[in-house]
Amino acid sequence: MLNLQTVLRGFEENGLKQEQYFSQDEILHKLDIMAKREFDRGIGEQIFEQCQPIQENLKLLFRLADVSQTLVDASLILSEKIKKAELQLKLISQNKTICEKQLDETSVYSDTRYLFLTLLCAKNIPLKLKYSNCHIQLTLGVTNQIARPEQQYDRVNPEFNQDFEFQIPPTTTSLSIQFYIQTNAAPATLWGQAYLQIQQLDDSAVRDLELQLKDPQGRELGASIEIEAQIVLNKHQYLQTQLQKFEQKIYTLENDLNEYRTDLDVVERPFKIKLFKEQSFKDQKNDMFEQFDQQQMMNEMDQQNPNQLQASEHKDQIISALQSEKLLDKFDETPDAPEILQHGVIIFTIYGLITLFVCSAKPSFLDVLVCHGLMFTIFMDRFEPFHLKLVGGGLVASIFYDILWMKQYHLWWESDDQNNPEWGLKAQTLLRFVLVFTYIQFLYKFVVCYYIYQFHRESIDPTKRYIFTIWRIQYKVGKSRGESSTWQSM
Repeated sequence: MLNLQTVLRGFEENGLKQEQYFSQDEILHKLDIMAKREFDRGIGEQIFEQCQPIQENLKLLFRLADVSQTLVDASLILSEKIKKAELQLKLISQNKTICEKQLDETSVYSDTRYLFLTLLCAKNIPLKLKYSNCHIQLTLGVTNQIARPEQQYDRVNPEFNQDFEFQIPPTTTSLSIQFYIQTNAAPATLWGQAYLQIQQLDDSAVRDLELQLKDPQGRELGASIEIEAQIVLNKHQYLQTQLQKFEQKIYTLENDLNEYRTDLDVVERPFKIKLFKEQSFKDQKNDMFEQFDQQQMMNEMDQQNPNQLQASEHKDQIISALQSEKLLDKFDETPDAPEILQHGVIIFTIYGLITLFVCSAKPSFLDVLVCHGLMFTIFMDRFEPFHLKLVGGGLVASIFYDILWMKQYHLWWESDDQNNPEWGLKAQTLLRFVLVFTYIQFLYKFVVCYYIYQFHRESIDPTKRYIFTIWRIQYKVGKSRGESSTWQSM
């Protein structure tokens, strides 16, 4: 990146003094010589438009210091544009990858309604609040999601630019949007809230909405939340449309990025040799100082007591570990699992008890393996689509296995033969009691299939983490998966 002194020295070495005035053609001619090729005249026109000329003998003259400062500003602006475009390109590429994965997991035919929402920003938050952190909690039915503002944001108009997806339960009519603020180490408090009525939205139409925030007593606060919302009936078709939009955005950003890099090269090329020399000299100077500091530090360490040095290092490690643990505790805000998943754990537990009892009548290692797979989902943190597909496949296979045994079950039910396996005539009543549970297990497996589907649907999104509370013990699921990105709107 250019700096003013480098530009001025570059011009000075080519005969132009910083306090003097020159015509546009004279400065461009020197830039051609310094760059060893013609300086782009379109960029040159934009640079001279930013400078204040004076008129002398019917000619417009420009002060060289002003032109040099404008070149430095242009270099800075183009560098910032390149960084921003690269960041946007990275985020959109990640979003495109997630979209492709979800598209593969989504059925072409679906009668479930979805709400896709883009949280843009909050507006007109009073300066008197003087908060240090804020976040927004979105609640639809039993589903909660949290949005946090961008890293550097305006306290009055914080921007979020995040996308969210909700499945709309049949009886739910509104989405709750709650704005929380936090001051220093104090707990977060609810400052304002708004509600999005689902019936306001038309199917498949994107609506731009500005919702007024109200305090818990229902009084308007003068602030608002800006969102984009859309009801989607066919998620597969929606994801295909989103994928096309991502590809178009990537194409546009790549073209913009190439244009920014080309313009930056045009602006910096006349001064690159000078900049390279100065940077090389600066690096050599820094290396000399670093070597001197390292040598001095080693001499001081040799003079210290080794035991004191080890104690000091050990103390620093303990303090660092404690600080890291506090930071992890502070920012680890994993939400509780939705109610339907909590019910699923109960369903899986009952299924496991029935299976253990039924296995005394019919040896079925497949049912036992399915039970272990269901328990591993929570206790071993296997909250992943592949694992749940594997468990679901095993459960379906066990259903077909039970169907093949139905005829034998019927013969056992009618039998009074003493050759019944491990039972005999005296245990006929107990045998029939166990076979009743066998039929119950067969029907119960269809209920388990439904809850496995609910777990699988939640696990598709790689960003989701949940806490399950079982007998007052909390189990975190989803933490073993790799780092993933939520969709962020551009």
